[in-house]
Amino acid sequence: MIEKLDISIFKVKTETTLSDRKSFLRVQNFVRSVLGRYVYLEVGSHLGGSLFPHLIDPACEAVISIDPRPLMQPDERAQVFHYPENSTARMIATLSDWLPPEAMAKLATVDSDVSNVIPGTVKASATHALIDGEHTNKACFSDFVGTLPLMKSDCVIAFHDANLIADAIMNAERLLDHLGIPHMTVFLPDTVAVMGLGSLASAVQDQLQPHALDRQTYLDRSQRQLWSQITKVHSPAIEAEIARMHSDNTKLTEEINSLRQDNLHARAHLAAMISSTTWRTSAPIRAVVDRIKRRFAR
Repeated sequence: MIEKLDISIFKVKTETTLSDRKSFLRVQNFVRSVLGRYVYLEVGSHLGGSLFPHLIDPACEAVISIDPRPLMQPDERAQVFHYPENSTARMIATLSDWLPPEAMAKLATVDSDVSNVIPGTVKASATHALIDGEHTNKACFSDFVGTLPLMKSDCVIAFHDANLIADAIMNAERLLDHLGIPHMTVFLPDTVAVMGLGSLASAVQDQLQPHALDRQTYLDRSQRQLWSQITKVHSPAIEAEIARMHSDNTKLTEEINSLRQDNLHARAHLAAMISSTTWRTSAPIRAVVDRIKRRFAR
């Protein structure tokens, strides 16, 4: 089933598209073909859906799941996603319903952020990893930096939801450039990025690039889609703020018009008073009063 890219092998629920599952199997086949046997490491496992094909694969010697098990986490789409009952115990129970004990014996779990995992505390260095934790660029890049020391120099690191964390992937590439580590990244349907490091960089180029999407087209489309999603999330708040500002502006306009009317009334009253007979006849008296005031003011 793995060799035939038969996605029905995914028996445990996984929040991936059908094309994502096919891409995962394609990468798994690639790793098997170039390495023979391999160790799989996954950051962010939730229910264990993407662990399943590796646990059941005879070519996979060990599986390491690293997950701090958050009940909620943010996302680049400006949303917060909830994961009720997110626990390693629940994942193991779910996987055990489908897998024999010898397959489950390959699984090691670490309830921690990968950045806190000290190299050597896991039993084996991995040759294939999937980063599928918090989908923010900051967290994803941190996961990559934390994963790198747990990998062998010649390895494959994949990213799920690459359309959301493309900036983190490009930052990871810059880090590898800085470290002088050869690498090659391809983007597979729908949202799987695959990075070959060391001697596997050219192998990724040769064997996975023919199945890949055009890099720049994918990145540009992903950015537009992300902006559109963020706009949709914030639209109600933006519309409410515009309505509030419109209401405030209407009230301010009414107050200005009221002041203008009061000013016009005051001017008309003053003009009427000045033009009145009483005002004119009292002019000599007011002149005398003004002179007296000025005298006392000295």
